[in-house]
Amino acid sequence: TLEKKLSESFNNVSKQLQDVHQGLGEMKNLANDVGGLKKVLTNVKTRGIIGEIQLGNILESILNREQYDSNVATKKNTQQRVEYAIKLPGKDDDNSIVYLPIDSKFPDSAYQNLLNAYDSADVKLISDAKKELEKIIKTFAKDIHDKYINPPDTTDFAIMFLPFEGLYAEVLQNPNLVIQLQEDYRINI
Repeated sequence: TLEKKLSESFNNVSKQLQDVHQGLGEMKNLANDVGGLKKVLTNVKTRGIIGEIQLGNILESILNREQYDSNVATKKNTQQRVEYAIKLPGKDDDNSIVYLPIDSKFPDSAYQNLLNAYDSADVKLISDAKKELEKIIKTFAKDIHDKYINPPDTTDFAIMFLPFEGLYAEVLQNPNLVIQLQEDYRINI
């Protein structure tokens, strides 16, 4: 009887150790997957594509496919194409369309620098990182303005889509920046 109980206990312990070993293997795979994701996100083009996909999914969930277009040339005689543009009715009665350009931007390195500065709790680093992010957001706004705003074929303003809530919230914390983007570049976040 004692041998039987010891054997059962040993089998239970062995099974539990096997389950722990399997769980550790799964954790290792998960860690590798997270590392792979970090590598993917270090590629600027990939980050941009992730933002575009997210924007496309949002538009698809709230609008009919007939209400927006993708990869729209808002200016004639140019190769520049905005990622998405919402179709709005034009002034004419002939079913003309005015586009509202929406472009996705993701200033990852500047945003990561800011997050790292917050982690360090260094006031100067935080201030410098905020200035860097502000400068890049202004550059993006100017780029969108120059490439895609073209009244009367488009609205006289465009939208800059920031794909992550933390980044969006960080930009909105600076009301002077938001106002400047609207006044100088006709860009809404």
